[in-house]
Amino acid sequence: MARGWGRSEEDLGAEKEQAREARTSGAGSRADAEREALRRSLTLSLARIEEQLARTTHPDRRRALESARVELRERLAGLG
Repeated sequence: MARGWGRSEEDLGAEKEQAREARTSGAGSRADAEREALRRSLTLSLARIEEQLARTTHPDRRRALESARVELRERLAGLG
């Protein structure tokens, strides 16, 4: 696994808690659950990109990360 792409204990704990809440709530449709799962995935990806941007100094890599950040933000806004 590439360095920086691992899942932290906080992420795993939060996902378990969200899954538990989703099972017990009983409300909402499958489409809502899928949309929320996609939103969480995009949010985690955006956080990872932000973290990498904070550490990256190479201009080409920064441009690629900034482009990815814009795309992720647009996709999140589309879920709105």
